[in-house]
Amino acid sequence: MGSDGFQYRALFEYKRERGDDISLEPGDILTVNKASLLSADYLEGDERSPKGWLHGTNDRTKEKGDFPGTFVEYVGPVRVGLPTVKPWLRPVPPTPGGSQTAGYSCWR
Repeated sequence: MGSDGFQYRALFEYKRERGDDISLEPGDILTVNKASLLSADYLEGDERSPKGWLHGTNDRTKEKGDFPGTFVEYVGPVRVGLPTVKPWLRPVPPTPGGSQTAGYSCWR
């Protein structure tokens, strides 16, 4: 049984920092289940400009885990399987080459 999800393309390299993270290479395609994005502050359309951590699957490596939403660009909707959701707060690393206010998010 599938559900709604989103695909993203990695814009920057990200090196795994914690056990639950996944590494990214520019061009990697990541799939994120919509249910893993839902939080109290989520609004329809927020998936197009993610600011916090996302939890998904790297299609190239087949790894599942967390990655910074600011390191990817929105590609579009996709049908995916059921999610694994971990609701906890964590600071997001700064976007390479850009200015970003460090914040906390449970966007996953």
